[in-house]
Amino acid sequence: MNRVLAYMAHPDDAEFLVGGTLFRLKSLGWEIGIATMTAGDCGSDRHSKEEIARIRLGEAEAAAGFLGAGYVCTGLMDGEVFMNTENLRLVVDRMRSFAPDVVITHSPVDYMMDHEETSRLVRAAAFVTAMPLYLTRQPSPSAVTAATPALYYADPVEGLDHHGRRIYPDFYVDIAQVMENKRTMLSMHRSQREWLQRHHGIDEYLNRMAAWAQAYGRECNFAYAEGLRQHLGHGYPHDPVIQSALGTQVRLRRRDIGRPDPA
Repeated sequence: MNRVLAYMAHPDDAEFLVGGTLFRLKSLGWEIGIATMTAGDCGSDRHSKEEIARIRLGEAEAAAGFLGAGYVCTGLMDGEVFMNTENLRLVVDRMRSFAPDVVITHSPVDYMMDHEETSRLVRAAAFVTAMPLYLTRQPSPSAVTAATPALYYADPVEGLDHHGRRIYPDFYVDIAQVMENKRTMLSMHRSQREWLQRHHGIDEYLNRMAAWAQAYGRECNFAYAEGLRQHLGHGYPHDPVIQSALGTQVRLRRRDIGRPDPA
């Protein structure tokens, strides 16, 4: 059985960016894990940091349960996700505890630093997770994984980098048949939905997700789609694990659409 870990910055990131892809893989019998760097402790204007963290952890666990996935939080704070030795050791230990064959994380370029630094941490962790001499120095360290996992990047939020320029995926995943599951899973992050409703006056959270998935779908002739890229640098697996598993539910980006990712 293949094991995929979606390692993101905050609760709801996995649902918003790759929820449909995770449901597709789950339907094939894959074991799914979701990890976040933080508990989303800054995601409120009505609760204290401790209160909103407790609320959002509960939402994340419920949403993961709906998918049939496990969930773990790394324990960092919103706005304080940085690439350093201490944080890397934590991420490697969490990754080893799940022992994934495939890891999906944020785009190396995105609209906010928590996402970009998460991408850096996860990329580095994936590289060393199978190295027996890399020590996480945790009280009860997880076992070294057997092999380096294949690494994938979700597209950035709205498909834009931190300068507002479009970043294009390498391939698209058809999520039309699991769109309602993705919507339900995302709606379980009720605290964020209510916060955005107060700020925007509409159900921005779910509507924006659906509009974005439709826009991606128009680029590949699916009704709804998500975009991903595979990290193909030296030392990482190059086998197209997700693409091969999903088969006809995947379409490569046409050459006439967009440009290569500059990152």
